Amino acid sequence: MKLKISFLKEPKHVGVVSCVSWNNTEDVFSCGDDHKLLKWNLVNGECLTVTTFPDDFYPICMHLFPKINMGSSKHQHDVILIACADGKFHIVNNNGRIEKSVNAHQGACLAAQWSPDGAGLLTAGEDGFVKVWSRNGLLRSAVLQSDVPCYGCIWSPDSSAILYTKDNSLVIKYLNSSSKITTWKAHEGIILCVAWNANNNLIISGSEDGYSKIWDTFGQQISVSVKHDQPITSVSWSPAGDMFIIGSYNLIRLCNANGWSYCLDRPSTGSIYSIAWSSDGTQSAAACANGHVLFAHIIDREYTWKNFACTQTGRKVISIKNILTDQSDQLDYPDRVIQIALRYNHLVIATVKQCFIHKLTSWNTPVTFDLKEGTISMILLSERCICVIERAGVSIYSYMGRLLASPRSGSRPETLGRAAVSLGPDTFAVIDQTDRKAIYVHDLPTGLIVRSSSDNTVTKLVHKMTVSNIALSQAGPINERQLALLDYNRDLYAITVKDPKSKFVKLGSQVLSIIWSAETELLVGLRANSVIAWCCSRAATQPDWLALTTVSKDISDLGRNPSIVSVEDGVVCICRGNGSLLHVTLAAFPEKLLKHVAGNMWQEALQLCRTVEDETLWACLAVLAWQYNQLAVAEEAFALIHQYYQVCYIQHLRSSIPEKLSA
Repeated sequence: MKLKISFLKEPKHVGVVSCVSWNNTEDVFSCGDDHKLLKWNLVNGECLTVTTFPDDFYPICMHLFPKINMGSSKHQHDVILIACADGKFHIVNNNGRIEKSVNAHQGACLAAQWSPDGAGLLTAGEDGFVKVWSRNGLLRSAVLQSDVPCYGCIWSPDSSAILYTKDNSLVIKYLNSSSKITTWKAHEGIILCVAWNANNNLIISGSEDGYSKIWDTFGQQISVSVKHDQPITSVSWSPAGDMFIIGSYNLIRLCNANGWSYCLDRPSTGSIYSIAWSSDGTQSAAACANGHVLFAHIIDREYTWKNFACTQTGRKVISIKNILTDQSDQLDYPDRVIQIALRYNHLVIATVKQCFIHKLTSWNTPVTFDLKEGTISMILLSERCICVIERAGVSIYSYMGRLLASPRSGSRPETLGRAAVSLGPDTFAVIDQTDRKAIYVHDLPTGLIVRSSSDNTVTKLVHKMTVSNIALSQAGPINERQLALLDYNRDLYAITVKDPKSKFVKLGSQVLSIIWSAETELLVGLRANSVIAWCCSRAATQPDWLALTTVSKDISDLGRNPSIVSVEDGVVCICRGNGSLLHVTLAAFPEKLLKHVAGNMWQEALQLCRTVEDETLWACLAVLAWQYNQLAVAEEAFALIHQYYQVCYIQHLRSSIPEKLSA
């Protein structure tokens, strides 16, 4: 993955460009010391001067009103908030007319931002004040006063708190006065820029000391960059929270959410003062000190599934290759590609206007359907259906392009991260964003008759702790569908969704990442120094059975924040903390056994266990045979793992059954 950077040979601004902001996925506003507000269109390459402000108008930062569903207040959507060096902030319409000017600070107004819910705005100044204002520019409160300038100040994703810089420290102030203030020393130099992502709830800071660092909301350091030669002047998370960009003097770097670098470019732009992402997360714009506005588009995104590899080679071009047959093709699309998903023998491409569903057996004849809106944040695939998450809502489609359901997520869909949603072949699960202890599991129609969304059954599961990650099993009938979750204590729990008597059963602790096998009920988790597979997670009701059917392998040098990418045929693909991939053979025989059991091939399962002669494999067969009432198989398997009390019980059952039948 890398950035394809472009800018005009001759800058359109005269002097420093201090701020940029996206209006939609194709239009960008920029403003600089030449007092001009420019509008750039990336489709036709046009650059228009919207207006020229007065000579004393020197902008420092700019933020467009967030794109949210405000009912009848549609005219608010194009309102621009601009902070200036004279201490004022201005509310400007999209035609460049200043609707309101407010004297906010003594000295420069260094930061200004609309709240994510659109209810108000905040400003921070050289005088050390941080103030909250109404949407119309009326002062609500002076949140705090400091003795040093506040260079960076932003809202929390839910608008309940404010993060601001104080010299070399970061401070989180909750607007509820009863909540305490969280403060920590973050850098050795003055902090110049901060960003807070809604999807992963992580904070990134950039400082004069040349470092960028990632933090959680408790002030614990997640990652730190290499030392750069110059101060970090701008940072920006992608909307999905899976990557970020940092800007410095003649430098722009694209990084993964763990902090490791995808690519580094050194354009001759001077310092990069502002970076903004488009809402679809595929391109960004940067304000440069030499008058240029720099545009960067993400290319060379790579996706693999079994023997297929897919790479985005251009804005509208995808190359796909079958590695075994060496067959390859180039797929051209009429519009810019914004999301790609490759799994379950299908390649799904979302452009600005349409979604294309390719079968990997015939990828030149796709199924297409129109999208509600061109801002797609995520595509999830399962064996039978596709989930498309865009600003307009969550939609579930069949692979024939038929809309199956539109489950309500209970919050702004674009703020849903990958950890908060999961798609199964017949179910869709989402964490309630207002109460993260609650999980809603929606049944999906599987027949040709599509029911209305109000008819779909919704199961509400409530955990005792805040949930951070969920995953639905991908195999088995709907009445056996399992949900695995990680809570904020990193404890792993599983539950059978459709069992009315089922409850959350703990499988393990200190788990960093989880994933289900695509073909069986094999659940794999990752710890700091090991990878572990639960071959029969439903055996967790009996702790000794759970221990017997669990496989683990120690692994060293995983780095910070490793994650599981995939599991196929018992081989686990792990992404280390430095971005490198590691393949570990963990549960090849247990997964083969699970496939035999799913196909009701009990004799083949027995033969496999007799051939391999592994105690864990026999334990898996014993538990599965007991669950499926295969008493003869279970008796042999329990005997070989020395569970003699269970053997006696099975013999008692087998002897009593004929007696009951004869009676």
